Amino acid sequence: MSDVNSNTPRLDTQSAAETQKMSLRTFLTRYNAIIILVLLFLFASIFVDKFLTSMNIFTLLRQQVPYLIIGMGMMMVIITGGIDLSVCSVAAVSSILVAYSMRNWGFSGGGTDTWVAIALGVGVGAAFGVVNGLLIAGLRMPAFIVTLAMMYAGEGIAYIITGGNTVMLDAQSAGYSDLVGFAMATVSGLPYSVIFAFIIVIIFFFVMRLTTFGRMVYAIGSNEMAVKLAGINSKKYLFFVYLLSGILCGIAGVIITSRSGNASALTARVDYNMATIAGVVIGGASLAGGEGTVVMTGVGIFVIAIISNIMSLMGIPSFPQMVVKAMVIILAVLLRSISNKKHA
Repeated sequence: MSDVNSNTPRLDTQSAAETQKMSLRTFLTRYNAIIILVLLFLFASIFVDKFLTSMNIFTLLRQQVPYLIIGMGMMMVIITGGIDLSVCSVAAVSSILVAYSMRNWGFSGGGTDTWVAIALGVGVGAAFGVVNGLLIAGLRMPAFIVTLAMMYAGEGIAYIITGGNTVMLDAQSAGYSDLVGFAMATVSGLPYSVIFAFIIVIIFFFVMRLTTFGRMVYAIGSNEMAVKLAGINSKKYLFFVYLLSGILCGIAGVIITSRSGNASALTARVDYNMATIAGVVIGGASLAGGEGTVVMTGVGIFVIAIISNIMSLMGIPSFPQMVVKAMVIILAVLLRSISNKKHA
């Protein structure tokens, strides 16, 4: 009996150590994006000149506004187990329609005219979302194929509208002052557009955590068949996921035009697709669906942003930056795969 009793504390200590080890592994797996973001920030602060300047920080934040807004939609789509490859083209068409309507359709008078132009931009994003939603949720077509086709369609529409030229807003118009003024205005140095993006992130944080819609998005990604067997119309929720993604792309398009005072079909070639998908995956979402959070998506997007910012400040050209970003994406997916195997 004494031998048994003497061994008991050692076994308890061993069990506690194993539990602590498992907790540490779980923590590192769940929050590795935050750790990476902190390490990148510390590295840049110490070794990269001008990184911590207010001009660079605010520029970095302004640049990430469209990515954060689009990223919220991409996060929901990926949680359902889908993908949306059309986001860059939808944002481009929305951006162009805002500028084109103000330049050529007379919506440059400011006030109500500006809101009409904004509504047109967001509306065309919603239209793309409706088409994606009907084809994917209604007709059960593969999301990859549908959104890939819509990506090409959107880029084509963008070039048809612009003829390959940049649509410039009239800098003397009241509409220009309204739109660009929003992008340039600040509160205590923080741009309005950044505050607006953070408000959207906060809204989606509560939507995904506290609403029936958010719970259904996770349920569809985890086991859509179980949702159907429970008598819930999963198609309705899936449709609204793609609709919201389109609307968010439309809002991002408006922001893009407001920042530059012009619009171009080349926006369809900006890396909104890869950067937002990478941000969602780096943030811990599973491409198989059912996992992902708003906060970690934001962290993942800023991981990509700071990597780009560091390389730009160091004078590294854009093409090597693409290679580095690709390696980061592969590493994130690899870590996720390793983690899933260990927990299996």
